Amino acid sequence: MIASVVAPGECQVWWAGPRDHPEGTLLSVLSEPELERAARFRREPDRRRFLTGSWLLRTASAVQLGVRPEDVVVDRSCPDCTRYHGKPQVRAPGFPLHVSVSHSEDRVAVAVTTEGPLGVDVEAVPADPVDDLARCALTEAELSVLEAFPQEDRYEAFAKVWVRKEAALKATGHGLRVPPTEVAVSGPADDPALLSWPLDIPPESLRFRVLSPGRGYVAAVAVITGRPVEAVEFHLPAARADFARGPLPGPLAGVA
Repeated sequence: MIASVVAPGECQVWWAGPRDHPEGTLLSVLSEPELERAARFRREPDRRRFLTGSWLLRTASAVQLGVRPEDVVVDRSCPDCTRYHGKPQVRAPGFPLHVSVSHSEDRVAVAVTTEGPLGVDVEAVPADPVDDLARCALTEAELSVLEAFPQEDRYEAFAKVWVRKEAALKATGHGLRVPPTEVAVSGPADDPALLSWPLDIPPESLRFRVLSPGRGYVAAVAVITGRPVEAVEFHLPAARADFARGPLPGPLAGVA
């Protein structure tokens, strides 16, 4: 089906691969600051992921706003410095469109909604032991839960917890300026929920949805809102302009 305007009570997540579209297609809609930032990447895979994420953000936002992707006004100003690497914001007077971008290896995701600030995160399941990462990222309670998993299952279990923390902190715009050890979320086998964090936003106002990025990856989206929100995923085929619409049943999960 053709991608549509995001409905009330809905969060859309758009997926693409960093090699699915010709570079000329990606470059053709980007702004000068985006092109300048892309040119600074030293590794080609990182550059392609940034280009694809920027293009996909403009493509998804253009559908919502009824404009061309190149006419979408994207602001990536950083609150802490003059570099163009802050949380992206789409400037559209009278249209409160909230957006978020994430990428990992062969997956690029863009989330859009009008419900409230949101964050999306996708991660490849680690191939190496996660014990050191876990000690830097998890609370003591989360570490205890992780250690109860068999060793071979800890890789994915850790990633499931991590994407919830990342999505939550991206929703507020704080990112890793808030230590992840100060953000407590539910266990990887439980419905996703924020239990506590050092911010003034009530944890129960953050609602999660587990996403379907494909085998070998985990992903989640978090929306700050006072009501349930459904998530709908669009998987963008390579070098095509139509989208497969895949509704996910049920509302985003929050803290009861």
